[in-house]
Formats: sequence, C-alpha cells, structure tokens
Amino acid sequence: MNVFILSHRQLRIIALAVFMLITTIPHSYAEASLYIITNQNSDISELSSNEVRQIYMGGTLSRKLNAISLPVDSSIRKNFNVSIIGLTENRIQSYWAQLFFTGRSSRPKELKTVNEVVDYISSEVNVVAYVPANVELPSNVVVLFQR
Repeated sequence: MNVFILSHRQLRIIALAVFMLITTIPHSYAEASLYIITNQNSDISELSSNEVRQIYMGGTLSRKLNAISLPVDSSIRKNFNVSIIGLTENRIQSYWAQLFFTGRSSRPKELKTVNEVVDYISSEVNVVAYVPANVELPSNVVVLFQR
C-alpha cells in the first residue's frame, strides 16, 4: 500500500496557500449593506426584517405596501434574497409560481436599475424597495430598515 506522506514544510506551504486563497476571495454579496426605502409620504415609518419578508413574499403587508424588486441577475437582488428573505432565487421563484397559480398574490414589480428604483420610490407612496446602503437618496426618500 502506498502512503503519501507530506513533510512539515510541504504542509506549511499548503496551509499558507489555502489561507491566502481564502483571504483574497472578495467578500460575498450577502455581506453588503442594504436599505429598505420608501417615500416620506408613505403610511409607514419603519419595518422589521419579518415585515420586509412579508411584503416581498406576498404576505398581509403586501396588500398595504407594494414591493419593488431588481432583475433576477442583479447581485443586489441576490444579496437581498439571501440576507433578508433567507431564500435563494430558485426557491423564491418556486414560491411565486405556486402563489401565481392559485391567484393569491402577485410578484413585486421589477425595475431594471437602482436609479430607476430610487426615482420610482421618490414619486410614489406606499411602495418599498431595497437598494445598496451606499446609494445617495433624495430628501423625500426615507430608510425603513437597514441590514
């Protein structure tokens, strides 16, 4: 039987290479901060993470507040899905397919860019959206939740 034995030096080199690989990988998109925003004239002033999840998953709050989402291929959307909703895009799509089939609710409105989202929020009331926390917001847009 062949036994592969590494020297102490070889083990240290491998450990160093693994450490360097791990520390040089960019931080996951799930670590970026997000704001949940609305128009200052909306009927709500703050939200919990559970309430945000309800709005985006067609719960009772989605009848009062309309949700805006970014396209499926957006890294911001992936971050939002994982860090706030707690599901992958595939799981969310399956969930919405079931709701749509039964006619119980409809998906959030989708806009193409963060700028479109901010513009839409600044002109509509009782609408919420997620944006990166580093986005400059107009004075009539307020933050309801931050993650």
